[in-house]
Amino acid sequence: MFRKFFESKEIKELRSKVESMPDDPAAHFNLGAAYEKSGRHEDAVREFEETLKGNPKSAEAHYNLALLYENMNEGEKAILHILKAGNLFSNKNDQVNKVEARGLLREYYRKFKIKPEDFPKTDSNI
Repeated sequence: MFRKFFESKEIKELRSKVESMPDDPAAHFNLGAAYEKSGRHEDAVREFEETLKGNPKSAEAHYNLALLYENMNEGEKAILHILKAGNLFSNKNDQVNKVEARGLLREYYRKFKIKPEDFPKTDSNI
């Protein structure tokens, strides 16, 4: 893969950590954040999804996925993840991030012309 040759030192180190600790959600999260920072959105999505396999209650992974999906113009996925992030931030009593997530949720509903009732509130959304 030609792309790997030009990867930053940080990404190479984080990828190596993921390879040595494939079941560590934090390793996947950190690699996803590095990919996101470098504009590699598909790679970032993959790593944040891997984070959620090991830690489904990671509000931060859901939040980052929402931002990525919004950037990729995938409204339903963005809304689903920002809903989950907001609920998880609320469960952690993280009011600042909960309020920010709720603001993004309203923005995404407008941007993608989707109504809140299109996403029923169930325990599976948490």
